[in-house]
Amino acid sequence: MRNRILRGTRGMILWLSVAFLFFLTAVSLVSTAYFNQSDFYGEHPRYRMDFLPFNLLFIALILAVLFFLSKKKIFEKIPVRILAAAAVLFVVAASVLWVNVSYTYPEADQKAVSWVAYLMSQNNFLFFEPEKYMQIYPNQLGLSAILEFLYRITGGENWNAFRYLTALANGAVVYLLYKITERQFHSKMADCLVLLGSAFCVQIVFYTTFLYGIMLGLAFALAAFYLLAVFLEKGKLLYALLSGILIGISILVKNNYSIFLVAMVLLLLWKALEKKKGIFLIGILLLLLASSGLSRGLTAFYEHRSGMEIGSGMPKALWVAMGMQEGERAEGWYNEFNYNTFLETGCDPEKSSAIAGEAIAESLEKFREDPAYAAGFYYKKTVSQWNEPTCEALWVNQFHSGDFSWIVQSIYDGKLYTVLEEYMNLFQSLVYAAVFFALWKRRKEWTMEQLFLPLVILGGFFFHTIWEAKSQYIFPYFVCLLPWAAAGLKEAADSLLELACKRSFGRRKGHGKHAEGQ
Repeated sequence: MRNRILRGTRGMILWLSVAFLFFLTAVSLVSTAYFNQSDFYGEHPRYRMDFLPFNLLFIALILAVLFFLSKKKIFEKIPVRILAAAAVLFVVAASVLWVNVSYTYPEADQKAVSWVAYLMSQNNFLFFEPEKYMQIYPNQLGLSAILEFLYRITGGENWNAFRYLTALANGAVVYLLYKITERQFHSKMADCLVLLGSAFCVQIVFYTTFLYGIMLGLAFALAAFYLLAVFLEKGKLLYALLSGILIGISILVKNNYSIFLVAMVLLLLWKALEKKKGIFLIGILLLLLASSGLSRGLTAFYEHRSGMEIGSGMPKALWVAMGMQEGERAEGWYNEFNYNTFLETGCDPEKSSAIAGEAIAESLEKFREDPAYAAGFYYKKTVSQWNEPTCEALWVNQFHSGDFSWIVQSIYDGKLYTVLEEYMNLFQSLVYAAVFFALWKRRKEWTMEQLFLPLVILGGFFFHTIWEAKSQYIFPYFVCLLPWAAAGLKEAADSLLELACKRSFGRRKGHGKHAEGQ
């Protein structure tokens, strides 16, 4: 029974991942979701068909280069640590450069969080009052606390202080992706490829100016998983505790990284069942205690400072209800239903939850009566997020002013914008195809530890299928695919080499028989 549960769980994660990546690969090769620059403020995804032969030609070209490099054993000669240092420094330097030449400024939620943090640095807790920002979005408390700390150190509402911190986080993400790849795939070629892929993932650099903690939270989440992997290897509870602290910080920065925590708990449960060891259950307890303790501790700290209780904010049901509705943006994208409903009820959780329940029931009835509509709705909700290759990396830089160089101006509204968008489109298709190939090629061999990142991806997919949609939310998951993409490209290159060797051997064998006959 135990073995059946273990095999069944692993098999379910593997085959769901294979199916999802096959879908993403197929869709990305033939179509693209994109934004017109004129639609930026409205954030309205559009759709177009791609030229399939061109996408396939790009992938074939990459494979040809990798085949040549593998045949010449170039990757075996590369000093990986030097490449890692170069990749990290390049990404950090490019991120800092973008901060200094882009002249962006925060708007919308970025602006709100930044202003709240600035007032907090002045011991002004106006936005902690009933029906104000922090009572509606208490999930922003962690990010606000980090901004307050930086503003106190640097003086004033210094946006760039957080952006420089994000630049360092970008470098940490690149390094952690390399260390995770090294630990999981044991391939020097894969190590090199994930470093190159991270350096060429230009979305990372463009996200540096975004005051929303996405990359900072991802750095802590990846570090938490790396320490969890060390805990699984060495069995020392200190690593589990440190992992819990790091994932707790990650969740404070961005609530969505709770998906990492859930995946970590599931992995530990699986290992506890496999090894029949209670230490893994203790590890789960440490993860949950450390992460929840940080959250409650921070809330208590600010409640003491402000003299006001911080509520639970908008009920989760409002977000689910909105995720089942259409709007001006796209299916399941933000349409103000949750915010307006909460305010109209006087920020009453019970009343707004009841309204959300009615809205969910109404949407379910609509889906039941028209299955074709439901399928189209969720298809568009999925591709508008997962098949938008920029992940809104250019969109997040839309608010800018100043004297730009012609290069920056071209990135904003010229030819370089089009070039970058198409490059990201090709890069996305390559990543999806490589991950699918890796999952399929060694489908009988992958361990649960190796399937952790695909598990996180599945968690992100299911969560944002029922929650609010936004291609920006998919960006961390796309970055998490890079280790698997590196493994997939390595497997593809090995397969081509093996095929070439067989053909070469066949020709030599045939030539030998011909000579013998003479």
